[in-house]
Amino acid sequence: MRVTNSMLAGTLMRNLNVNLNRLDKLQNQISTGRKFANISDDPVALVYSQAARNKIARLSHYQRSVGTAQDWLNQAELGVMELQKTITNALEDAVNAATDVKTNDDRKNIAAAMAQFRNHYIDTLNTTFGDKYVFGGYNTPGEPEGSRLTDGMKAFTFDIDPLTGEGALFYNGFNLTTFDGMLAEDYDSIVLADTYADVPAALRARLEADFGWTTTGETFDMFKTLHSNVLTFDVGPGVSMPVTMNGIEVVLIRTTDVDADGNMINVIRSSANILHDLFVLAENENDDIENVVLKISDMIKPIQDAQNHLLTKTAEIGGRVRRLELLEARYEQDMINYERMKSNAEDVDMAEVIILQKMAEAVYQAALSSGARIIQPTLMDFLR
Repeated sequence: MRVTNSMLAGTLMRNLNVNLNRLDKLQNQISTGRKFANISDDPVALVYSQAARNKIARLSHYQRSVGTAQDWLNQAELGVMELQKTITNALEDAVNAATDVKTNDDRKNIAAAMAQFRNHYIDTLNTTFGDKYVFGGYNTPGEPEGSRLTDGMKAFTFDIDPLTGEGALFYNGFNLTTFDGMLAEDYDSIVLADTYADVPAALRARLEADFGWTTTGETFDMFKTLHSNVLTFDVGPGVSMPVTMNGIEVVLIRTTDVDADGNMINVIRSSANILHDLFVLAENENDDIENVVLKISDMIKPIQDAQNHLLTKTAEIGGRVRRLELLEARYEQDMINYERMKSNAEDVDMAEVIILQKMAEAVYQAALSSGARIIQPTLMDFLR
């Protein structure tokens, strides 16, 4: 068929446009560093890229959660270690008081110092981190009295009866003296019971008669709610970890000795009272040192039980911290893998693209040059 000038010009313009599009795509890849600007450029790579970005976003969220959880557990660990230090000091004082070289005045001074341990112990139990108690469940410090029972009160309080001189430890308004001298198996039966009716009948009768628990189970429901109140963080897909410790579990000592003190506050208070009473007794009985030393020695076992209880809690926190460290290391490795997956899907090989861009540029310039020479002559130029 006959080829005209307009056909040549049209074909040239179409080819130039194709070359320009190729050159524009390569220039966009160089300027953005990405293989595609539109979905149609590479749908498969885009799917992999979006999947990797989604995983990276979720990992970043869990990494932040793990970091915050570690801060909470570090604060809880410091609190338990401070409690451990207080109990250790009480144990050392009890041992010192039991020695023959100590005078009654020395024991009186030790009793006064040990009495102050109780106040420090309660202050430590009310340790806060941010706007929450570390051992106080959902109780929030500084809030006015509101809709919740625990608003506006400290997590732990110690009330002394002015008539009897006896004290009671309260956790978010719940009287923990209920569990003084309670065997571990009885305490476990209350904790594991789903309803008040599941608690053994003999134990229910004792709770109602001696501690004023309601027969309809309101006191039991309150205890179960407080016992389950711990702050938890989502540290992985479907993985929640408690970052605080329930104050009831921190204070109460599980024992198989029915005569043992039920909580560590009582251990410290009883030890201080025994030292003071024995000081007075020894003075009245002409300083019966052997009798004093024998009775003081009986204090050491309950304090050691409290110390072992706190060591168990410290080990529990240490296990959680170790688990978070393992999760943190795994998330860091996963982040590297997904970053590599995202890079393979969307990042360009800059050296390759530059070479292709130079080749496309040379082709475009050659097309312009050849087109200019072909289109320039006209029929009038030929007739001349």
